[in-house]
Amino acid sequence: MFYWFAWIILRTFLTLFCRYRIEGLENVPRSGRVILVANHRAMIDPIVIGCGIHFRRTYFMAKEELFRFKPFAFIISSLGAFPVRRSKVDRSALRIAENLLKEERLILIFGEGTRNKDFSRVLGELHSGFVFLATRTGAPVVPVYTFNTHQIFKSFLRWPKVIIRFGKPIVGSEDLLERTRTALTELGMRGE
Repeated sequence: MFYWFAWIILRTFLTLFCRYRIEGLENVPRSGRVILVANHRAMIDPIVIGCGIHFRRTYFMAKEELFRFKPFAFIISSLGAFPVRRSKVDRSALRIAENLLKEERLILIFGEGTRNKDFSRVLGELHSGFVFLATRTGAPVVPVYTFNTHQIFKSFLRWPKVIIRFGKPIVGSEDLLERTRTALTELGMRGE
């Protein structure tokens, strides 16, 4: 209940204060297990991507440091976040993600592992955690590329042009890391 209430508020904010555009939403399966693999530019990325999908709830990994302040932990958990330790392979986070996928949920993973603040690069190095999950669960991978999310609060009154672009699902585990990297790079290279 809280998720969809917050979704309405946040989607309204994005619509009113950003030139918010969603492309390729038809590429996101309406049911079944799905892994969204996205680039990561700003802390608000999970919200911006989740608000782009009106027909199903999005779950996502968030760095464990965000869960230290209990009121904030409650809010982001209610929005679908679960903690991940980024310093090493976090088996607990992988188990949570795998269970969500087995329950036919949609999860969002930032393949770069952290925010890429180098705007000269379309994409940082991808980590292979999502490949492990896709292989174990048979979930398709949908690449997602975000544009200008880092400008949402910087240029609040300037109506930043925020775009979420969903690519076609990638099925099968053979060369999944490379195929996902190629798909994300192509989505980013298409520009705004």
